[in-house]
Amino acid sequence: MRLKIILFFFFIHFSSFGQNIAEEEVCAHISKNITAVGDEIWFYLQVNSYRSPGHSKMAYVELVDRKNLPVFQSIIPLEQGKAEGTIKIPSSLQSDNYLLRFYTRTSPIFSQNGKGVFNKFITIINPKKGPSRIQNFPSLKNYTFENPGVFMNQKSRVNKQSEIPIQLDFIQDTFNISVSIKNPFLNPDLQGSIGQEIYQPLKNPKIIPELFGHIVHGKNLAAQIDTAETFFLSAHGKQSVLHAAKPDKGGNLFFDLGPLKAYDFLIAQSYQHEKQLNFEPQSPFLPFLFEEDFNFPPLELNEKDREFLEKILLSAQLIPHFYPSESFFASPIVTGFVADRTYYLDDFTRFENLETTLREYVPEVLVRKQSRTTIFKLINAPLNALFQDNPLILIDAMPVFDTEKLANFDPKGIQKLEVLNREFSFNQDKFSGVLSLTSFDNDFGKIELPINSLYLNYWELMPKWKLKTPHFNPHLDEANYPDFRSSLFWSTEQLKNAFSIKASSISGDFEIIISYPDKDGNLNFKVALLQVMD
Repeated sequence: MRLKIILFFFFIHFSSFGQNIAEEEVCAHISKNITAVGDEIWFYLQVNSYRSPGHSKMAYVELVDRKNLPVFQSIIPLEQGKAEGTIKIPSSLQSDNYLLRFYTRTSPIFSQNGKGVFNKFITIINPKKGPSRIQNFPSLKNYTFENPGVFMNQKSRVNKQSEIPIQLDFIQDTFNISVSIKNPFLNPDLQGSIGQEIYQPLKNPKIIPELFGHIVHGKNLAAQIDTAETFFLSAHGKQSVLHAAKPDKGGNLFFDLGPLKAYDFLIAQSYQHEKQLNFEPQSPFLPFLFEEDFNFPPLELNEKDREFLEKILLSAQLIPHFYPSESFFASPIVTGFVADRTYYLDDFTRFENLETTLREYVPEVLVRKQSRTTIFKLINAPLNALFQDNPLILIDAMPVFDTEKLANFDPKGIQKLEVLNREFSFNQDKFSGVLSLTSFDNDFGKIELPINSLYLNYWELMPKWKLKTPHFNPHLDEANYPDFRSSLFWSTEQLKNAFSIKASSISGDFEIIISYPDKDGNLNFKVALLQVMD
């Protein structure tokens, strides 16, 4: 019932106070807008709603080509409307201009100012796949890109590998800063950001507000929909969590992952486990269509660009080896239930199958044969009686319905066994207690997956990343260490208004871009040019 309650109050919220209450403005600061395949682009994302953090707990990022086909997609957990992460550029991409966009599930739908989607062109170079020739490129005069203001009119000139002092007199509060090589292949008028005016209005959008966490939308594809059928979705990674839902008349199923911020894969099952599973996950990304007069600018590369391109490629090749980032594991969340009894199997002599283990050590579970099939029955502790049906049986939060296979299963990979000896309500279903097994390595103790289950390689939740140093290079003080950074600095932390960065061995024009919140909490951008001399 949890999801239905959430949506019920959400729609009351809108109908009572108007749609503007849900309006979200999405803005992003990226570390650079030109890169090579295999490289990374860092971003800082902010979602606001009337001077406060947006209500959404998830945002979405997509990198799309000129045909509006996604080449990179990820789901971004938000904390107080903010996130920082990195986008790994796929090695298979063709050299071209691509569009990077950020949004939430509801920001494009309820936006009144067109800023529910943040879009920015970036240029990607692949030495093995040159750009296609595009003739008669139509002008984008109908679209205005928002370019940053200037905080220093005169271009600063410094030598390679020299210290560069930065003084920001106009900044009074926190700010983000990036220093990276300037993109010479995009028209200056197109290097800023643009909102959702480049898209056609979404047709019949399905409103799925993510107020608590990511919501997985699935479809029951059966010819006749049984709205009483329960579907299970278990998420597996460093933690395993079980979710359940029933389809509506259209076959739609919604699984709220809540506070879960990381998983490796999902497994879908039905309570009617004996039949083929008719389930298909729906893409969480919105189906944007460009306006007919919106076109990507062509990318033109010539022989005169060779030296510059070699710098970009050299930087991309060295980044993964010399300028590492580190990930932060998602905070553990409370999962499962409060057990009546817990057994750690290493405290007992190990038996070759689970049936014997339960018979010998777990008096709360009775093992019986019924129609030549092994079944498990739990003691109903409050009534001091025996449940007549099998309990909900889980291995690492994955439901198991084949009790015969489970009885013959060798539990050597199982760390603990938990028993709930009372009726267990899970959404709209009631179960005759719970028997839960937890493996040592969160790998189901090597048991085979249920026959009619569906393994889902679902879109990832982007892990939280942080650079070890804002300079990208943790070896700045080491003599003769290779330093070919095309990005010199990236910071979303609170800094003093005066600090210094260090130029790399790459010469050319660089951009210093500052973003900072205005009085409404939205990001303003300012830029200055820096020339690194040979």
